[in-house]
Amino acid sequence: MITDELEFQIEKTKDGYEILRINKDNKWIYIGSKYNMKSEIDKFLKKIDGNNDKDRIFLIYGFATGEHIKALRKNFKNNKILVFEPNRKLKDYINSIEWIIKDKDLKILCCEKDELINNMLNYIQEFELDYTNFLFFSNYSNLYIKEVKEFLEQLKFYFAELRITRNTKMFFSVRWFETLIRNIPYIVNGTPINLYENIYKNKPAIIVSAGPSLEKNIVQLKKLDNEMLIISGGRTLRSLIDKEIKPQLLAVADPGEISYELVKGYIEDLKIPLLFYEGTNENVVINHKGEKIFFSGNDFTDKIAGKSVVSLVAGGSVSHSMTRCAIFMGCNPIIFIGQDLAYTDDKKYSSISDDRDNKEKFNDLKRENDIFVEAVGGGKVRTGIDLNQFRISFEKIIKEFPDIKFINATEGGARINGTIEMPLNEVIEKYKGKKIEPIEKFEYSINMRKNATETLKEAKKAAQFIIKKSKRALRYLDELKTSYIVKNTSAVNSILRNLDKIDEEIKEKYIGFELIESLLYPIIYEILTAKSINIKKPNVDEMNLIVEQNKKLYDEFLKGLEYAITHIDETLLKLQENE
Repeated sequence: MITDELEFQIEKTKDGYEILRINKDNKWIYIGSKYNMKSEIDKFLKKIDGNNDKDRIFLIYGFATGEHIKALRKNFKNNKILVFEPNRKLKDYINSIEWIIKDKDLKILCCEKDELINNMLNYIQEFELDYTNFLFFSNYSNLYIKEVKEFLEQLKFYFAELRITRNTKMFFSVRWFETLIRNIPYIVNGTPINLYENIYKNKPAIIVSAGPSLEKNIVQLKKLDNEMLIISGGRTLRSLIDKEIKPQLLAVADPGEISYELVKGYIEDLKIPLLFYEGTNENVVINHKGEKIFFSGNDFTDKIAGKSVVSLVAGGSVSHSMTRCAIFMGCNPIIFIGQDLAYTDDKKYSSISDDRDNKEKFNDLKRENDIFVEAVGGGKVRTGIDLNQFRISFEKIIKEFPDIKFINATEGGARINGTIEMPLNEVIEKYKGKKIEPIEKFEYSINMRKNATETLKEAKKAAQFIIKKSKRALRYLDELKTSYIVKNTSAVNSILRNLDKIDEEIKEKYIGFELIESLLYPIIYEILTAKSINIKKPNVDEMNLIVEQNKKLYDEFLKGLEYAITHIDETLLKLQENE
């Protein structure tokens, strides 16, 4: 629980402010100072530096009577303010305050943690991460110790996921564009995952992952004769096939070239379906010869499919997507093997599923910020921050589906709360049942080739629009330099307004088309978060530097868009050739 229900009273302070008084542990306690509330508000405002940045977002713990929020709003008239109030008894009181209702950039939350995350998603996004200031008001952190701890844990998880999302988009920006554009001809011939809902209702599924413990029990899967749905990632495919264990579904999600290297020499002749999405390495998709089932992570693929394609993107790893797939197909129980999520025996992967030319040693893997978590069977095991985040994501999925039995048959690694720990041989004996039919191809009536052609043409128009605006911005930047040197303040202000308008137009068009969004993400991020034209009274040298920095960004925009249009034209030609 990140909230509580405490009786409250509203009183007046000696210096004329409203103050909140709550009944906690049978004691009436003031939040703030009954005698000098102005001093409390001033202390709160002093935590904020004087930079009146219009993009700054304030995340405040504690509403009380809102006097400090009024003062904050007076200093920051147009900024977003998000306030969390842990006392649910205050909810109706807060919702009746007129100045809050009128303030469209002010949001007061008084909710449980699931609602908190949903609201945060709508309020603070990755572009705004570095602009967010978190502040406590008065004695809230002392009065709500337990609630604050849980709130901060949720906040830390959300911000970590947001940062991972941002960093992943930055790192894979070009790769995701390339995979999407090159996968389109295969998406149009594939089948959306939507058609496979509940096809294995109450059938057991085994999620095979590549953790260090996999080699301890993988051979036991030979006991099965298509009596459980075996879902394999790319890293474990070779291990299974070499032991004459054939999975019913192969899932590959990573865009990197290693994804293809891990399955090369196997997928060319393997006729099991491939579960992929627009970000999957294109060489995997091209060389796989079986049926293809796709899920989606963006609106672009939805436009091709003519409907909202189910997203199995979750948690940051292909194992999370495999688990989501098993859930969507109706499987129960869902069994994990090789899901160590830790450095069992000082390894990251099992020796039978490691990279073919892997030379990485544990000393290269471990980090100073590694932690020790509860291990399967008791004790502690070392894990990395990223692996631990994966574990937390699994636990969130498990909690989301209380009617499904999750069994951890991994012989080592980190404990996954919410799972039943059981040896794999016992799981097989207890849950294997009738033979499972192979995954069949379903006919899909929507003309995805036509949709893809039309959507690509729209994306090309969007790219041409942004090119036009970027060229105009470059002209404005040249004018800005000249106007600043001759001290034409009116012209400088006009140019800055025009540049802001162009940025907004580009952002609107860019966000509308995820095909070019992935490619341009790092440039957009820098323009929208690091653009420094608004610094106060720069000298001529500083202004020249600002202009040159921004010209470089728009030049990169133009190069990226010209690159995109070339690939769009190539894909349109391929779609026409294969009609």
